[in-house]
Amino acid sequence: MQNNDQVLVLGTGPVAQNTATSFVDLGFDAWVGALKQPMPEGLRPKITVVCENSGIDMGELDSWQRASGTQLVPSLDACNITRNREGVRRTAAEELGLPTMAYEFAHTPEELERYAESVGYPCVVKPPVSTGGKGQTVVQTPGELAGAWQLARETNPDGAVAVERYVDFDFEVTLVTARSVDPATGQLATWFCEPIGTRHEGGVLVEAWQPAPLSGAAMDNARSIAARISGKIGAQGVYSIELFVDGDEVYFSDVNPRPSLEGMVTRATQRVDQFDLHARAVAGLPIDSTLITPGAARFVSANSIDRDSVARALAVEETGIQVLGEIALIRSTGESMEEARGRAERAAGELKGS
Repeated sequence: MQNNDQVLVLGTGPVAQNTATSFVDLGFDAWVGALKQPMPEGLRPKITVVCENSGIDMGELDSWQRASGTQLVPSLDACNITRNREGVRRTAAEELGLPTMAYEFAHTPEELERYAESVGYPCVVKPPVSTGGKGQTVVQTPGELAGAWQLARETNPDGAVAVERYVDFDFEVTLVTARSVDPATGQLATWFCEPIGTRHEGGVLVEAWQPAPLSGAAMDNARSIAARISGKIGAQGVYSIELFVDGDEVYFSDVNPRPSLEGMVTRATQRVDQFDLHARAVAGLPIDSTLITPGAARFVSANSIDRDSVARALAVEETGIQVLGEIALIRSTGESMEEARGRAERAAGELKGS
């Protein structure tokens, strides 16, 4: 690559770090940082990749793009659409007509009480921005609304709190979707990875597995939703599209135009993982979304693990561990999905038992 093929990745944590590494592997010079931090001397990024939903001021981002002349991924319009739940949900339901659960957005506790009655109980109260499940509450009665409001606002004090009808779905899935240039046509095209099933406890992601067992009709519906929302946002790159599956019916939940925590399982399951797919798609390079093996991931606290517990966990067949700050990510593969999930569960038990 030439000296001007530089990439600035805006964000913190493992998603930003792994994204930068994937660009380096393609020959780019890549840095991870924030707009408010001093930039490295001589940094003139050809591409700026945004790896956070919140914490970035849109005005500062606009000024940075104008001053640097960088290609912003996703675009400023796309960042504005996806920076909070309200923008995403209204775009999906009201502009595109995608199937969603009944929802409202409350700016005050009084509005939350009124909208919860409209949506119906039980309902789910969620923070203004996607937080990986943190800060959301399943509310059974009006008396629980005050605590749910406070928890949602503690997680993110800006924007409207979402209230959504609760339905006991079969499962939730994330569909990793890539938009890049098709080398056969020279035009933008869309690729779909096999769906990733997810499980949360107390609103926190604890397990992911790939592929999730969707029916043919559900798969068609999921891909149709993913194609329409990613096409509307319009940016090249990877999209993490969250969906609810109930039999053959699929409902849109959320979209992030970047890799995700649950997508970490692709490092064990796919020929090209979500980070390399993101870098390839942004750069307009060929995409390969092939699944090579069933796999599963477990997410546990890394605060109490030690060498002995890591050794016991790694003794489980086809299992690896990656520490991501306060989270330990366990990835296992197997001949079947059941075998992979069982191995990841056993390894997680060894870490928890340290």
